[in-house]
Amino acid sequence: MARLFIITINYAPEPSGFAPHVTALAEHLARQGHQVSVFTGFPFAPRWRRRVEDRWRVFACERNGNLTVRRLTHFIPRKPSSAVQRICMEGSFGAAGFAAMVSVMLKTGRPDAFIYVGAQPALAMLARIVATLVRRPYLVRITDLAARAAVDVGIVGRRLSRALDAFEFAAYAKAAGAAVLCRSFERALDDYGYPSDRIRVIANPIDVDRIRPIARTGRLRVRYGIPADAFVVMHAGSMGLKQGLSTVIDAAALTRESAIHWVFIGDGEIRSQLIEATRSAGVQQTVHFLPFQPDHALSETFADADVLLVNQVRAVKDTLIPGKLLTYMAAGRPVLVAANPESQAAQLLRDADGGLLIAPEDADALAMAARTLSTSGRDALAAFGTRNRTYAEMNFDQQKVLVEQEQFLLQQIA
Repeated sequence: MARLFIITINYAPEPSGFAPHVTALAEHLARQGHQVSVFTGFPFAPRWRRRVEDRWRVFACERNGNLTVRRLTHFIPRKPSSAVQRICMEGSFGAAGFAAMVSVMLKTGRPDAFIYVGAQPALAMLARIVATLVRRPYLVRITDLAARAAVDVGIVGRRLSRALDAFEFAAYAKAAGAAVLCRSFERALDDYGYPSDRIRVIANPIDVDRIRPIARTGRLRVRYGIPADAFVVMHAGSMGLKQGLSTVIDAAALTRESAIHWVFIGDGEIRSQLIEATRSAGVQQTVHFLPFQPDHALSETFADADVLLVNQVRAVKDTLIPGKLLTYMAAGRPVLVAANPESQAAQLLRDADGGLLIAPEDADALAMAARTLSTSGRDALAAFGTRNRTYAEMNFDQQKVLVEQEQFLLQQIA
């Protein structure tokens, strides 16, 4: 059995992004008998602020069998769209992570390997530096092409992006193996000269037993005052720049006289802006903002929607895969995707044939698609959902994906 250090800034109990996936990986490796140490931050996403109970904590250590989670203090951007603040976040975590790993190694010795998971290249560089210093391999699990995604959403300009892009791929260059989410990430690594035989495309894992199709209960609608006969288009997850959710408010203004209701579940840096836009547009009656729902209630939550929505800005193409889409598919619901037709989200929807794909940043198209789906009939919507569920079971089943990840990691460090 191996002794492994996992480096990731996001981890449970954060409900969105890649946190659930890296948590599932760490717990799986520990269950298999590996000694796993996770170096992470205190929960802050997607609200970009610490929980009240963690506010004054500098360090925490949580142990559960073979799994140890060490939480470190780092800077949290007050303005997540600021490149400088993002760099400060990664740099401060890197410094804390370096000190923590050195301290642990002085007491217990070197691990067999370091594993970086995430979309923060400075952390991948941290893994490379520490692994080189102690002469151990490191591996990377790339969830976004961070530098290119920052350009897509306007966080950095193209001039700065070239430097960040070079830094990011330098962080990956000496990794013993790279697990990526899709072929476009594989091509990007290959273009930078990373050995193709050390790359493996592995999807994010979804617990398809926990998130599954169930009969509608209506409890969510009753709890939050959503009419039982409304046609609900639901967006669940982070509300950030890459989602381009102002278009949804514009679409709601176009459908205000219909039975279509738009439901946002979650939080994020632009949530308050969306709420203000809803007031300005006068659509408070048909646009609802709900908090994150408990993990055990996700299937019930999705069942109360008629359609689940993925919305992205046009610039997002091949730099990320929206994790919410995988979850939506596991729930067996029809999906409406407003995204670049060349994006990974669009490709997944086409492969599954589980809903409608429309142009992004087009409120008229979004409103029309919602109207079309609302008049499609139960059988057509159910067929979309069934195809999504089948696709999720075939491609994202957590039990299969985690075994594949473990096998790949161990093969690369053997």
